[in-house]
Amino acid sequence: MKRKQLDYIMPLVFVCLLFFGSWKLANHFYNKELLEQQEEFLTSNGELLLHHLDLTELNSATNKQAIETFSQEAHDRITLLDKNGTILFDSSEPNLSGSRENRPEVKMVLKNNDVGSSVRYSSTLKSELLYTAQPIRGADETIGILRVAKRTSAFQPKTRNFQQSIAIILVIFYALIYLIICYLIYQRNRPIETVLPVLQRMLKEPEKSNYVMQNAPQWQELYVTVNQISEQLNETYAAYTSTEEQFSTLFHELTIGVFIIDMDGRFVMINPAMEELLQFGGASQHHYWQVIQDNRFIQLIQQVLVEKNQVHQEISTKLPAAMNLDIRLRYLENEVRGDQIMGTVYDLTHVRELEKIQRDFVGNVSHELKTPVTSLLGFSETLLDGAKEDPELTTEFLTIMQNDAKRLQHLIQDIIELSKDKNDLAEDHQTVELRSFIQQQVDLFQHLLKKKRITVTIAGQSDYFYQTRLPFFQPIIKNLLENAIQYSPEDSQIEISYQSAKELVISVSDHGIGMNEADQQRIFERFYRVDKARSRHSGGTGLGLAIVKEYSEILGGTVTVDSHPQLGSTFTVRLPLN
Repeated sequence: MKRKQLDYIMPLVFVCLLFFGSWKLANHFYNKELLEQQEEFLTSNGELLLHHLDLTELNSATNKQAIETFSQEAHDRITLLDKNGTILFDSSEPNLSGSRENRPEVKMVLKNNDVGSSVRYSSTLKSELLYTAQPIRGADETIGILRVAKRTSAFQPKTRNFQQSIAIILVIFYALIYLIICYLIYQRNRPIETVLPVLQRMLKEPEKSNYVMQNAPQWQELYVTVNQISEQLNETYAAYTSTEEQFSTLFHELTIGVFIIDMDGRFVMINPAMEELLQFGGASQHHYWQVIQDNRFIQLIQQVLVEKNQVHQEISTKLPAAMNLDIRLRYLENEVRGDQIMGTVYDLTHVRELEKIQRDFVGNVSHELKTPVTSLLGFSETLLDGAKEDPELTTEFLTIMQNDAKRLQHLIQDIIELSKDKNDLAEDHQTVELRSFIQQQVDLFQHLLKKKRITVTIAGQSDYFYQTRLPFFQPIIKNLLENAIQYSPEDSQIEISYQSAKELVISVSDHGIGMNEADQQRIFERFYRVDKARSRHSGGTGLGLAIVKEYSEILGGTVTVDSHPQLGSTFTVRLPLN
């Protein structure tokens, strides 16, 4: 708005200056011309008067009378001076005397000029006068000076009338010029005033279409071009917004930690996965050393800042938690936004744990297989070397070999059970009468129960039917019961109970060796045993409880243990009601 006002104010100031300058210049030339005319008029009056003067005696009474009479008729002040500029007679002040040789008009005559003139204030008459002086010559020499003066106020009305006329003419003239200038400015600014609001709306609301709705032939090409730009900007912004939304979604949904740091060390961008790894919410605009607690991580960033290259390294950190992090840092040169560092961080903790579990599993399987295989090889070699000739020794060795083979078979079956693809198993649900189903599982171990004289009691609602996926439910009951039998002493009791309210709760309690809290944390790991010697003696594989935990989770439930050393253990499985 200010710029628009200046477009009209500056020409107005310029036109006003031209007006005053023209007015002053016209007045100057007019006054000059008027003064020259008055000088000629006064000079003519002086020459006319000289023809009536007695030049033989200038200071005569006749001359004074003639001067006074002429002064009254012409309304002029007439002064007669001798050749040195001394006053002889003055029509306005007859008694006036003194020298006037220092007056400009008199000086000019004294310097042999034909006419001298000046305009000045008269202290005698108390007003401004136009003075003209001319020499009085007689016998080829100057014998005196005749000075004729007239008040300037006598011709000022003509000056004022002229000034008024000139002022009116100049005002009209320059007003027309200013109007023409304003019209030209308006024509010049018209496309700007039309296009500028559209451009401003395009910048403010690029997502909307903004068009110039004008039909001026001389600016039609400009308006069409602006409309085309608006359409292209709208399309570009829509594509940019879509891309930005896709990038933002991808950036925030990435499971890999991603961040960008500027040269001041502040996080310009950081995704939720990275904040979760750092356990620091709202890390954006924080310095990296305020957020990252691991010194090795900080050193890697500083290394990239100094060397301006890229780094790829895996580190183990305990801050803020024990993790294995795969870190990639890259230095990015950017002239617009400034140089930056982009980092990607992948949490390898779970991968490394899986690798460790895999190594432990392979080691444990190898160890578990080695014992029965070695036993079988040893006893078979002994029999082949001649021990088969002894019937009692052969029977003993074959019995041991049979037990090891059964243990090996049991181990292989458990491994196969754990390695089954759960998606390949039938999803059909089957309904079982729970009490009789548990009793069937107990009957499978009657030979062990009789051998150790263990009593099993079942407590729960009769005729309770439960719908479940039997391939997963049956191994849970079987392995809990088998585990309780293995760790129960002779002449003891095992209690199995179940109840249902919001969920089915099955508990299996024994009075065996029990376990401490540390063992309870690891009891569901594969191949983990509380008492390895007892487990091997009883034929356990260390996979039973791992199967219970995994299958309980597949069925949507959980398994917990409550145990105390030498007091026994209670395993509780909670399963949802279908």
